[in-house]
Amino acid sequence: MNNIKDLQLFLAVVEMESITQAAKQIGYTESGASHIIKRLEKAMGFALFTRGRKGLVLTPNGQRVLPHVRRIIQANELFIEETSAISGVLEGHISIGAYESAAIHWLPPALARFHRDFPNITVAINEWRSDEIEAGLEDGSIDFGITSQPQSRKMEWISLKTEPYMAVCAPNSPLAKELAFQLRRLEETVCILPYHTDPDLYQSLNPMEIRPKQVFSARNEFTMMALVAQNLGISILPELVLRGYQGDNVLLPLVPPIYRSLGILIPSVRDASPAARRFLQYLRETVDQIEGMLPPPCMLEYATRCGEC
Repeated sequence: MNNIKDLQLFLAVVEMESITQAAKQIGYTESGASHIIKRLEKAMGFALFTRGRKGLVLTPNGQRVLPHVRRIIQANELFIEETSAISGVLEGHISIGAYESAAIHWLPPALARFHRDFPNITVAINEWRSDEIEAGLEDGSIDFGITSQPQSRKMEWISLKTEPYMAVCAPNSPLAKELAFQLRRLEETVCILPYHTDPDLYQSLNPMEIRPKQVFSARNEFTMMALVAQNLGISILPELVLRGYQGDNVLLPLVPPIYRSLGILIPSVRDASPAARRFLQYLRETVDQIEGMLPPPCMLEYATRCGEC
């Protein structure tokens, strides 16, 4: 009924909420793209888009067919990658959903090596939260995610790193003179935490029945560190997030310590595209190299103060 390029245009309109921008990306004129969308709607028997305040938005029927369109496009990409791999010329596209910290510290060196070996493979990086990553995997918009370990076991999990949470305070905070931060004090200390509520952090705190005194919240770690630097409160963040972000702020280990596990979440390694499978090898090797060269979790600043390293 429809060719792949028409469905790719449909998906581009969904993502950009604009026929004009989608037409440029796919290589159509705006009038040609509008004609194709109308042809798709006629063939399907219902409207796909309505115009909202910010642009075109999917109708309820359009939302119903969207996952199927994604799967068709993904299957076509897999077919192209398989045939190119058989002929010895690997081409394709990889879409990744990742925590911002992993996207900053792990993906660039892995992609640098990967791109040298496979320059014809394009890569899209989506810096998402864990719930966004799981949703992207379910609707097929990403090939795999770099996230924390989920509670459900619907997908395959490949562990990459177990990292500690650290307390962060301003250098002029009374807490900065201490060697560690007692978690129980979260109930009496002003806290600056992610506004979306870090599920890994709260899964660790709930069994201890600790309820943080959260006064300030933010999504971006730079914002959280800036609030901490003004001595507005203390923050609890994973080590990878803090790597290179803390500025003059002081990092303290937690008592008792709490951790989160980071890894690769993927529907099926066996069913993944050749390009995605190849990149997973590069990613795992890169993370092993980076994390193997790092100092222990207490980190160098705390090491000089506690004498443990």
